[in-house]
Amino acid sequence: MKSKSLFTVLVTVFFLLGLGGAIIGVKKQADAAELDLFLGKTSSPTTVYFVSDWFCPACRKAEPAIEEMYPELAKSVRVSFVDFPIHKETLNFTPYNLQFLKYEKAQYINLRRVLAGLALKTNKPSEQEVQALVAPLGVKLRTIDNADTLYGLQSNLTVYRGYNVKSTPTVVVTNSKTNEVKLLVGNAISAQAIKGAIADVESE
Repeated sequence: MKSKSLFTVLVTVFFLLGLGGAIIGVKKQADAAELDLFLGKTSSPTTVYFVSDWFCPACRKAEPAIEEMYPELAKSVRVSFVDFPIHKETLNFTPYNLQFLKYEKAQYINLRRVLAGLALKTNKPSEQEVQALVAPLGVKLRTIDNADTLYGLQSNLTVYRGYNVKSTPTVVVTNSKTNEVKLLVGNAISAQAIKGAIADVESE
């Protein structure tokens, strides 16, 4: 985050190259443990991915419902939040999102709310702006090195390409034992629909 120009160059190269073999072994790579981006019951074979874009109007509309359903989901399944940069400005928020997923799991939903609010005001948040907003939550920004950031971007990519996500918001529900996958898109996303998808992937 300290070298934004370097980060921009790396991200550009990262996407232009298409990550080569990054999509090989998609499910295993998305679930890799090197950079732990999962919340909730991490021992569960069922994972719920919330795939969104910080500047997507439909994603913004869905955020309150996602925030409301998260605590119950977190008791029984793994949960992760994936940035899908349909709007390229989302990449300016991704390093902060990755940092909070890695280091601030207990506070993540509150921090996510802070980032969502900031995205309504600017598409280029500064480290100082983010720090000022998260300070009341007792959070101090840390530096994620470029390797972690690129790994996080790669993990995000393997989710939305590997599960054929084409738009935001999308919820991917998958189970590593049954290898079943269910996608919920846009207005189909609700607590009841996610519960149904979890039941489906666990019973196949």
